[in-house]
Amino acid sequence: MNVQQFLTFLDRTVDADPSTVDPAQIFAAVAALDLEPGAPVLIALPNGRTMLSTFFAVLVAGAVPVPLAPASTAFRITSVAERLGASMLIAPRIDPSRYGASETFALPGAEAVRFAGVQQRYESGDVILMTSGTAGVGTGCLHSFDALLRNATRHADAIGQRSTDTVLLCLPLHYSYALVAQAFAALVRGSQLIISGPPFTARAYAEEVAAHDVTVSSLTPSAATRLSEVPSTLRVLTVGGDTLDPAHLKTLLGADRELYLTYGLTEAGPRVSTLAVHAEPEHRWTSVGRPLPDVQTSLVNDELHVASDTVLRRRLPDGAPSPLTAAGAVATGDRFEIDADGYHFFRGRLTDSVVVGGEKVWLPSVRRIATAVPGVQHCRTTVYRDDRDQLRYDLEVSVDDPGPQQAAEIQRALNRMLLRSERPHRITLRAAAEEGWHK
Repeated sequence: MNVQQFLTFLDRTVDADPSTVDPAQIFAAVAALDLEPGAPVLIALPNGRTMLSTFFAVLVAGAVPVPLAPASTAFRITSVAERLGASMLIAPRIDPSRYGASETFALPGAEAVRFAGVQQRYESGDVILMTSGTAGVGTGCLHSFDALLRNATRHADAIGQRSTDTVLLCLPLHYSYALVAQAFAALVRGSQLIISGPPFTARAYAEEVAAHDVTVSSLTPSAATRLSEVPSTLRVLTVGGDTLDPAHLKTLLGADRELYLTYGLTEAGPRVSTLAVHAEPEHRWTSVGRPLPDVQTSLVNDELHVASDTVLRRRLPDGAPSPLTAAGAVATGDRFEIDADGYHFFRGRLTDSVVVGGEKVWLPSVRRIATAVPGVQHCRTTVYRDDRDQLRYDLEVSVDDPGPQQAAEIQRALNRMLLRSERPHRITLRAAAEEGWHK
C-alpha cells in the first residue's frame, strides 16, 4: 500500500475522543526523522488515530514498527529496546535521560528519542508484534506487513465484513487481535474505523455504538460478559482472545445479529479459526469453529499445530525459543480436540502461561524476575479463578528475611517490568527455612 491509500483510510478514521492531529503531518514528521531502513521503532502511544498514523508512517519510512503498551515503564521499554536492537522510541512524553539520550524530537501528538547502543536491522515492510508467548516478557514475533494484511482479509471474509460497515475498535491497538483483525481488516475492506478505549465499560461501549452507528465490533470474553444486552444496531460481534463460557452466548445473540467466536495467537499472524455461532447448533458453541482458508491445523500429542503463509518468520530476539516446528508450523502450546467435521475444541494450555485481564502472562518470566531479587531463594505461582470467575495468579516467594523491606523490593522489581494487568494478584513471603516449602 502507498502513502495515499493510508491517508485516505486515516482521514475516514475517527477517534471517539476526537483528535486534531493531521495524519499527513505525522507522515511528514516521521519522514524527517531519517530512519534507517529496517530499523525497529518502538511505538508506545495510546489508542487513537495518532497511534495508527504513526505506525503506518514508520512503515512507509522503511523502518519496522513495534507497538508497545502505552503503560510500559521506562525499564521495560529499555529492556525491549536492548533485546530487539531498537533505534528509536515514540511516545506521548519522554524524559530522554531515562533512555541514555540528551534530546527529544517533536512529533504531532508525540515525542521521539534515539537509543544508543547496538542496533539491529530487519527488512523494510517488516512488523514486530510483542508477545509474552512461551519465551517471556520482551519477546516479539517478526511478521511481514503483507502477511498481516492477508490474515486481516481472511478474517474480514470469515465474518462477512463490508466496505459499508463502521467498525468500533475498543481493544488496545498493541494487541495483534485489535491491530490486525480490526484496524487492518477495516483498511483492506474499506470500512470506516472508530477508535476508542481502553478502559472498557458497558455503558461507554453502548454509547459509542449508538453515536457512530457502529455495525461491526470485537470484544474479549471478559468484556463481552459485562454486557447485559448488546446494542441492536450492531450487525456483527466477534469475540476472541480467550475462551468464553457458552452460557453467555444467548445474551450476545440478537434476532438479526451475527456472532462469531474466533481463535488465534500472535505467532500465527494472528487469526486461525472462526465459528459463526448464529449459524450453528448449540452443541458446537463450545468450539472455535474451523480454520480460515489457507490455514492448516494438526494435532501432535493433543497440541494444536498451525501452518499458513501468515505465521511468524521467527521469534525475537535471536536465540529465544522458537515456536516453529521443523516443518514450519507454529506449535501453539494449546490442547485441542478436532471432531470429524473439522470443528476445533479448546481443551486447555500445555504451556506455563495464563491469560489475565486479556494479557497472556508467561509465568516463568514472573518467577525469574522475583528470583533475581537479592534474598529470594525460589518462588512458585498458583493459578485460580476468583469469585467473578476471572483467572488470577498468586506468587509465593521463599526468602531469607520475610519482612516488609524484602516484600517492597520484590514488588518494585515486578512493577518495573510487568504491566499492571500482568502482575500477581497476591504476593506471599515465606522464610526459606520454613517447613513445607516445595518447588
